[in-house]
Amino acid sequence: MKTCLFAGPSLFRCSVPAGIRLHGPAAMGSVFRALEAGYRRIAIVDGYFGNTPAVWHKEILFALSQGVEVCGAASMGALRAAELHEFGMLGIGRIFRLYRRGAWVDDDEVAVTHGPEELGFCPTSEVMANIRFTLRRLRHSALISEANEIELVRRMKARHFSERTRDELGEQAARLLGMRPGAELMLAFERRYVDAKRDDALALIGHLLRGTPAVTKAPSWRFPATVHWLQQFDQRLEDVPPLR
Repeated sequence: MKTCLFAGPSLFRCSVPAGIRLHGPAAMGSVFRALEAGYRRIAIVDGYFGNTPAVWHKEILFALSQGVEVCGAASMGALRAAELHEFGMLGIGRIFRLYRRGAWVDDDEVAVTHGPEELGFCPTSEVMANIRFTLRRLRHSALISEANEIELVRRMKARHFSERTRDELGEQAARLLGMRPGAELMLAFERRYVDAKRDDALALIGHLLRGTPAVTKAPSWRFPATVHWLQQFDQRLEDVPPLR
């Protein structure tokens, strides 16, 4: 079955199995273009936002209304899956579950700056979700106290997502713990790093490689193709190139 995956920094330097067509991060119109190109399984990991309009909820709903499986994990995919789970979008992974149950509500938990497609969408900042999971692992290994874990998380969370780098984390660790303990903590951080986004993205790929799609027929609800939806979407879709 024709399958595509929208991913970028979450799968940096990871290969995608044959049979899954890889595209860069999803943007407004990406899912609609995928549907137009004949894909019957559409997976979203990463997505643009900010200066580039994010993938629309309504285009995902439109795809679901056509009986197409749309699934998400790790980043933008987890956010959209948590928001549209009740309408049939499938979510996979720990990050999706945290958003789904309301434990996380801020989209900056998965936001990251990254390089262009020519550089493989190389991440240039650290993901808050990965900072949380890694510091928790260090606490469970008795390498940091709970109080210091909470404080480092608080300090990094207070920064704009573009400023969350390992250098910044190291500086905050040195200020909190002292130069030598801070440096030792950062060595442990690198050695025991938890890449939660990548893990969830790989779990999504595993799902795509197994069995049949979760959605095999159109849902019972009806997609309201209003005039506003058609006009507004058609105007913006002009800037979105067709997919192969």
